[in-house]
Parts: sequence; structure tokens; C-alpha cells
Amino acid sequence: MLRRIGFPALLALSLVLALASCSVLRLAYYHVDFWLLGQVESFVTLNAEQRGWLEERLRAHREWHCRTQLPAYVEWLGALEAEIDAPDPARLAALSGQLEQFIAAILAEFAPTIAELLLRLDSVQRAELFARLDQELIEMRVKYVDPPPEQRQRERAERLEKRLKPWIGALTAEQADRIRQWNMVLDDQSSGWLANRQRLLEAVRAALARPDAGSARRQLVGLFETPATVQTADYARQVVRTRTEALALTADLLRLMTDRQRTRLRERIEGVRADFRALICGGSTTVAVSRF
Repeated sequence: MLRRIGFPALLALSLVLALASCSVLRLAYYHVDFWLLGQVESFVTLNAEQRGWLEERLRAHREWHCRTQLPAYVEWLGALEAEIDAPDPARLAALSGQLEQFIAAILAEFAPTIAELLLRLDSVQRAELFARLDQELIEMRVKYVDPPPEQRQRERAERLEKRLKPWIGALTAEQADRIRQWNMVLDDQSSGWLANRQRLLEAVRAALARPDAGSARRQLVGLFETPATVQTADYARQVVRTRTEALALTADLLRLMTDRQRTRLRERIEGVRADFRALICGGSTTVAVSRF
């Protein structure tokens, strides 16, 4: 779970969007709280009391998400669909800003739970958790940073093409060339991203070392709500650059789509919107922004 501390949207929003490419989205969403519990327990062994408490909290988070966030996702996907035929960079930038608001809302929702869970762990459990997280950082460095540039670029392009294929099908030669250009511009991003994750992990360790639980809780919640607080100035500039390049790539890929790709993308988006509508809880209220 803490491997996603800096990006807890993967706990909900990104999980849902990833599952949207398969036919079992509704079933998967109904069981997302069990999936999240399994993710936590792959990093730390919980006792019965901790597990019961977390199960209850995750159910509440899912209900919050389907009631307050899914309606906004339906609207957002509709606006994205409108960009298929004539993508506009300014409108795409606005959609990106909305997506960041969705992420901020999930950060605010999950932060108190993650902080409280950490404080409920005993010293043995914390040692287990951080040993696993440290090992994962090593594994990430081996996979994403240590390989030579040519291998990193090839694998990053392959990952992106794999994500795009369910939505638009096979890429054209022009689209593949555009991804290669994007790849070369961002070749140094992995090391900065991993170093930022290490800084966040050290900040969590420092907060847990505080003797006063109330102070530790406040600091942890702040870190999880706003992980950007640990960013260096260089990494913050890298984030802006990465966002700019991603928006430019998105606009170009949309512009370069064939008629068949446009039809496929439109059908997939409509399918996901229908699933999201069906998943919205009763008494929904669109509040897809941070509560704080």
C-alpha cells in the first residue's frame, strides 16, 4: 500500500480506469475493498483487530467513491469523448487539471486511514513493512533505472502501447514514431521519480519516530494528502515537463487516429461511462475535489 503513498489514486481511480479495459469492471469495483486489503497484506501481516478495522474503513472509502466521485468521472469521460474528432490542447489541459482534482480528492479521503493504519502497527509490523518497501525500491531501480537508455526507452514504449491497445487497437507507424519522440525527451524521468519516492518514504519514517502520536498523525496525514511537499525544485520542474509532454503526446495521438481507431475509442469510452453510471451509489453527489 505504501508503495502508492505518493500516488494513492492507484488505490481507486487508476485501478478503476485500468479495469475499464476489461469486461468485469462492475464485479471488480464491487470487490475493490477486498483487493486493496490484499495489497496491504502483501506488505505487512495484520492482526485480526487491525484487519477488521481496515476492512470497515475500505468499505466506507468505496461507498464514498461510488457516491461522490463516479458521477464526475462520467462527465469527465464525456468531455474526453468530445475531443476525439478535433482535439484542442487547451481543453485537454483543462481535462488534465480535472484529473488532478480527482486524484487530490482520493488523497484527502485515504490519507487519514493510511496514517492511522501506520500508527496502529507495532514495531515488528513496521519493520516488516519498511523492509518490504525498501526491497521494492531496489527492485524498481533495477527495473526502471539501471538498464541502458535504449532498453529503458524500448520498455517504456512497450508499456504505453500495451495500455493504449485495448482503447484504440494497433498503433499506426506515425503514432509509434510520435511515442518514440516522447520517449527520448523523457529518458531521465525514472531516476527522479524513484528518488522522490525514497524521500517520501524517509519522511514517513521520520514522522513515525515522533514520540507524540498526535503530532505524528498530523504529519503523516499532511504527507499523504500532499506528497508534493517532499519534492525538490528540480523534481517539481521535471513533473511540469512530464505533464507538458504527456499533454502534447495525447493531442498528437488523437489527431493521428484513423477512423477505425476513433470509432473504437468512442465505443470503449461509452462502455465505461455506462459501467460507471451503473456503479454510482444511491443519493450520489458530485464532489470530485479535495475536501480540504
